[in-house]
Amino acid sequence: MYTWLPLNSPADIEKLRTELSAEYDSESIIKKLSSGISSAVKAILIERQYIDKDYRSTYYNFYAKKGKVYRTDCVRLHFFDETVTFNSEAFKLGGHAEDQLRFHYYGYIVLRPTEIATIGRSIVSPDVRTGASGMIIAADHKVHLLGYELLVHGFPSMDQHNDISVCAHAACWSILRHYSVSYNIYREFLTYDITLMAQQFDPGGLVPSRGLQISHAERVFQEAGTFPIHVVRTAPNDAAFYRQLHAYIESGFPLFAAMHSQRHAIAVVGYEWQSPSHNPFTEMRYAWDEVKSIVVVDDHSLPYQSVAIQGGDPYSATDIDTFIVALPEKIFYPADAVDHLAQNLCTLGKALGLPPKEEIIVRYFITTGSALRQFVRSRESEFDYQLIETIMTLPFAQFVWIVEFATSDDWSKGQISARAVLDATASLREVMPLWLFHSRTKALVFDRTMVGANTENIRSLALSGMETTAFTRWDRNLRPIVQRK
Repeated sequence: MYTWLPLNSPADIEKLRTELSAEYDSESIIKKLSSGISSAVKAILIERQYIDKDYRSTYYNFYAKKGKVYRTDCVRLHFFDETVTFNSEAFKLGGHAEDQLRFHYYGYIVLRPTEIATIGRSIVSPDVRTGASGMIIAADHKVHLLGYELLVHGFPSMDQHNDISVCAHAACWSILRHYSVSYNIYREFLTYDITLMAQQFDPGGLVPSRGLQISHAERVFQEAGTFPIHVVRTAPNDAAFYRQLHAYIESGFPLFAAMHSQRHAIAVVGYEWQSPSHNPFTEMRYAWDEVKSIVVVDDHSLPYQSVAIQGGDPYSATDIDTFIVALPEKIFYPADAVDHLAQNLCTLGKALGLPPKEEIIVRYFITTGSALRQFVRSRESEFDYQLIETIMTLPFAQFVWIVEFATSDDWSKGQISARAVLDATASLREVMPLWLFHSRTKALVFDRTMVGANTENIRSLALSGMETTAFTRWDRNLRPIVQRK
């Protein structure tokens, strides 16, 4: 039932050909692993007769109804580093204490017995994905194997089934599986659940395989209990569209992204910065202008594929022309409103000593009031005590928008010049939905408990001790990829 396959050389992966029966499509699996998994993986534990709940959901509702006979069990491939051993007689993993094995485990891939598109539910560490770089949205996934509880930090992925689901179903499934692991308010949805949620009635087997419209994907996220926002590009050069895309990724929300020119859908789960430039800005810039590539989960390949902003093959980030972000309840102020407000904030920032907006780069994302307080607490030395007191006592809503302002010199150091905190529950009709706006020398505090917008709602604080200290850019929502070789 279990086979330990050491990978002492790249050629050893070819041994999967004799270890996997035909219905698991070993040729395709070998090709993907050879090109997509780094040499940090030194052993594969092959687990046979694995019962996978996602495959079973499609088996009982689709494959069991076909004339061709399909197996009910799957194979699971587990990836380990060179320090882990396996005792085949005792069925025991060795090399480390039980509570340390998780640090030497790189995740798993489930193989479905469907002959085509056989990669099912998978969680692979981005650190062993060849070519992966940047920062990604990820969560801890528990894995139970041989009585051990292992852990892998990553993002869910799978191939589309082709005959019962397509790329859009796979993207929806990946995002919702991440939500169910990350937030206890969302339940787990299986593969066939996604197929049913997209329609008002049971579509049977043929209809889903013919495609999924954007409206169907939006319906999936609504049925899952999220509050989806559908954003459409108005023109090929619609920079505001991509700024919003980046802002939601920065916020930790994976995106369902569609490329109509490619007839394809993917999940966008991260990005990579360009190398910092020390050249001064000549016009107002946004964080999106500093992005080198995005990281996607595409059912055509292993997860964490790096996609160039322009000129990529087979597609680029700028081929994305619509996306859906599945938001939690209580976020009423969308990214496009923040985008429009940013220039006004630059003007207001003159009162705080900010440079002209032509010399500023703007970055914005959603977080929670509690996360903001944790961030400040972890960097107390960067803040004036009055500012710490203000942040700890302001009655923030659960969700807030953070808007950061940096000069070119700040950006190259991973620092900022000023930070604004907006109310993510604000109405679109509000002129100034602010809680707080501060630089290194001054802060404006807004009392949102008062009715109306006037100067009585605002108080000013003179800050000291922050002029020469580091003022760190907040990069905590995503997980950096650390390549292991």
